[in-house]
Amino acid sequence: MSNQRALAVAMAAGLLLGPVGEAAENPALPEWAPKPKPTILEDRFRAEVSILAAAYDTEVRIDPSLTVQGTHVAAEDELALDDAQFLVLGELTLLPGEHHLVRLNGFTARRSAQTILQRDIVFENDQYFVGERIDSELNLTMVGLTYGYRFIANERAELTATLGIQIAEIEANAVVRSRVVRDPETGVAPLPLIGLEGRFAFTDQWGFEARLQYLTADIDEVDGSLMDARAAITWRTHPQVVFGLGYRSFTLEVDSRNESTPGIVDMKIAGPTLFIRASL
Repeated sequence: MSNQRALAVAMAAGLLLGPVGEAAENPALPEWAPKPKPTILEDRFRAEVSILAAAYDTEVRIDPSLTVQGTHVAAEDELALDDAQFLVLGELTLLPGEHHLVRLNGFTARRSAQTILQRDIVFENDQYFVGERIDSELNLTMVGLTYGYRFIANERAELTATLGIQIAEIEANAVVRSRVVRDPETGVAPLPLIGLEGRFAFTDQWGFEARLQYLTADIDEVDGSLMDARAAITWRTHPQVVFGLGYRSFTLEVDSRNESTPGIVDMKIAGPTLFIRASL
């Protein structure tokens, strides 16, 4: 009788311990178990909106011709354009697969002002004199398309090399209402960029990310350079939602020797930024 009881106990123990041993050998969770939080690898789409407290530093010169230079103007000081402004920037990122990234981004900065000139200015084929009231505008629109290859992409870190192109459109105008009527001067420069970006999560909530894109190019007699840099501390409030606080800087330099739009534009836009990013 004792042998029968021992056999029954052994069989019961085998039934109870067998699944535990198998679970230890096979760490995969059953279908009914809660799934782990999404990681970077599981992102397939990201949408980001940011607000930049931009400080401007702009110098512009619109030449009458390739052989005659116009006046070099500090736009914020001499034309009274705003030297600070809040800008809204947006970007959409698609991640088709574990290692690839495609991003579309853009923003527009529009400024206009009215002031009394303190010196004579030559702007393209027009001349403006001391004491005249001048209406001026300077607008910048940038749209970029970027491809990236993610060398590292895991729960804690991501490192990506990028190659992209930024289309920069600059529109400038200056008018004395009583005697000068003119159309705005517009220049468009396509600028290819190479870059590097990365992010690192210190904890499940807190992380750091940085991005740099830069290149110089000479295309169709337009020599341009562009730098876009950003660094930020991020806070993940939800598996699919991230807030970021950091600093962003744009530097755009265009020197046009094109017969139709000769001149230069040197614009720096920089300041603290706050953004929200959602992922799917």
